[in-house]
Amino acid sequence: MNNKFDYNLIKTLVLVYETRSMSKSAQALGISSPTLTYALNKLRDYYNDPLFIKSVKGLKATPLANQLYPSFKNVDEEISHSLMVSTDDPPEISNVIIRTNTMIEYYLVDKLLKNKKFPQELNFTFNNRIMLEDQRSTALVSREVDIDIGSAIRHNHSFISTKIAQSRIVGLCRKGHPRIKNQLSDEQWMAEEHIVLSSAETSAYLPEKLYGLSHQRNIRYRSNSLINMLYCIEKSDAVMFFPAFLLKHIPVHLNVRSVEIPWMEEDTIDIYAYIHSKAKNDERLEWIIQLLKN
Repeated sequence: MNNKFDYNLIKTLVLVYETRSMSKSAQALGISSPTLTYALNKLRDYYNDPLFIKSVKGLKATPLANQLYPSFKNVDEEISHSLMVSTDDPPEISNVIIRTNTMIEYYLVDKLLKNKKFPQELNFTFNNRIMLEDQRSTALVSREVDIDIGSAIRHNHSFISTKIAQSRIVGLCRKGHPRIKNQLSDEQWMAEEHIVLSSAETSAYLPEKLYGLSHQRNIRYRSNSLINMLYCIEKSDAVMFFPAFLLKHIPVHLNVRSVEIPWMEEDTIDIYAYIHSKAKNDERLEWIIQLLKN
């Protein structure tokens, strides 16, 4: 056993254990798959144990990994908790860091540019990094992110949530699609090629009914870029699901249209904005959240 232990590897084991996927863990850490493999191999060398073994259902933890996980998880949570402890007043915010996906970023930027009461002292940096729920919480409590916009996060006393939208789901296709008219049946939905948002958060956005069918579809293209997704819709016969509240923000020059999905009419996508509890009286963050809500 190597006596030099790299404490940065704690997060590696926790993520691989929880996701049972090298690719998802690499995305969540913002590193490449070879880099993650190198980090995991360091842990394997240290403990002289494979820790995770490939199986038909993903990675299977060894008995040692099962034994290590609770301790590693506790250490990871303690580190996150220590980042919350601060006696200092929150700094004045001039550059607002907003973590969200590109779809919501496009929506918010469109509203910002159209708003004539834009506070001139505000600058914006958008972070589209793919994060798991625990990482989103950590980024908020450590003040790495000023506002997180996305799917629901488990309650945490260190941040405040505001519901931004509850949107019905529609389909999106190009105008003049040879088969799709005004509605999509579930049979036709499954028969068409699809374009999807390839984010670690995607499953959290989807209602159970749509998520249950997601692995059965013919996924033609995956992207984290809204613009690329809309371009692919315009230039192909593929379809995608889309939150109805974003429809009016699609550029008018794009040759795309929405179609109803009757079998999804009772399901919605819920979007929330999260800020640190110490920033609850910051008027500038409140202005952004109200802009989103309106």
